[in-house]
Amino acid sequence: MRRTWSGTMIAACLLAVACAGPIGGSGSRSAAVPGYLVVRDVPLPGDTSRWDYQAYDPGAHRLYIAHRGASQIVVFDTRAQRTVGTIDGIDQVHGLALAPDLGRLYASATGRNQVAVIDTVRLTVLASTPTGSFPDGLAYVPGAGKVYVSNEHDTGDTVLDVQTNRSVRRVTVGGDIGNTQFDPATDRVYVASGSDDHLVVIDPNTDAVLVRLPLRGCDGAHGVYLDSPAQHRLFVACERNARLVAFDLNSRSVTTTMGVGEGPDVMALDPGLHRLYVASESGEVAVFDVSGALGSLARGNAGPNAHSVAVDPETHVVYLPLTDVGGHPVLRELAPA
Repeated sequence: MRRTWSGTMIAACLLAVACAGPIGGSGSRSAAVPGYLVVRDVPLPGDTSRWDYQAYDPGAHRLYIAHRGASQIVVFDTRAQRTVGTIDGIDQVHGLALAPDLGRLYASATGRNQVAVIDTVRLTVLASTPTGSFPDGLAYVPGAGKVYVSNEHDTGDTVLDVQTNRSVRRVTVGGDIGNTQFDPATDRVYVASGSDDHLVVIDPNTDAVLVRLPLRGCDGAHGVYLDSPAQHRLFVACERNARLVAFDLNSRSVTTTMGVGEGPDVMALDPGLHRLYVASESGEVAVFDVSGALGSLARGNAGPNAHSVAVDPETHVVYLPLTDVGGHPVLRELAPA
């Protein structure tokens, strides 16, 4: 009964998405990722320059997409299937983090070594604050009222106070800093140090580094993504050896390593289907079953430079901004077949 219900729901969601809004020249057709269909390619504004992180707000059905090459954030309505706004002037916008309780979006402006604080109602920049060199990923910690910013070309994270919108501290982490994630279950911030392939654990209440844990089997630790709280684990994408590492937060050790596409970057989790998506600079997307022990489901090329991925946990649609399809940027939407 459970399997039949799940299949029916996925089919219904796929049909609803396929019938909504304009089709950007795709329709429902098989994707190069086995088990997935290309629902549509929706044209995006701007030129054929690099896109980066995405942030999905399920309550507002809004997808925020960083168009780094255009220094612009595109705001996409996933129900209406159209762009509903843009936020300009975020110099080489890179990472994004939502604070829904504050009505704020935080964006790292790599070109100016700043973080922009954005009002998600007015889609305007409220403040900008300095960071370290080459700010990348961000993590919002509601209880502490802080945002942690990974400074990739620096040796630590910048800590932003959300009340004053000012940088209040710098936490030394290591080198070649990867992404930063906050885990509300353990009340800890986790940062990837790519220079020595360690997972750095920070207490957000004191900003103290508690421990540095080796990521065995990982070369070039970069992307970090938390699993569902019940699993007590996180995943690290390793740039230099194209591996995904599963790290158990209880035993504080690597449990599994799996192959992914060259240059793994952004990850996204669909908690309902228990699927983890790992997007790579090569354009390959790897799909894993995370319901128990990590298991490979599919790998395939999702499109040119498909290194950024997001997923709608309600419809299970996967979003990938592509730099150049027929001379224009598009938002490619995949769904389970």
